[in-house]
Amino acid sequence: MKKLKVTITITKNGPEGYICTCDYPFEHFDLGGAGSTVEEAKKDCFAFYDEMKEEYPDESFPELEVDWVFDFPSFFNHFDFLNVTKAAKYMGMSPSNFRHYAAGSKNMSQKQFQKVKEAFNRMADELKESTLTM
Repeated sequence: MKKLKVTITITKNGPEGYICTCDYPFEHFDLGGAGSTVEEAKKDCFAFYDEMKEEYPDESFPELEVDWVFDFPSFFNHFDFLNVTKAAKYMGMSPSNFRHYAAGSKNMSQKQFQKVKEAFNRMADELKESTLTM
């Protein structure tokens, strides 16, 4: 069976945690999930998809190929191995402000967001160009 390509966006939902929303217009439901962490929200989303398979047994439910989109706080929740303070310094930003952005307690300007996005692309390029040896 062919895979269905969907985009699932994960966003911080205030103090409630994180929510997933899917861009694909399923006929009988809107695919989504919620949880106190990004991982919990993702699991809830897939559990709901499995529940819908049982709810509508006569319909075809393809395997999902997901493109994940994260807002800033959910990005740092998901990639929790990233050091927020060191990332801020790499980007030439105030670590204090950056921690607020990562926690979702402050919103950054479009200009700051563009600066962050470009810095992450540079980081990714540096990692891809690196060779790890033993």
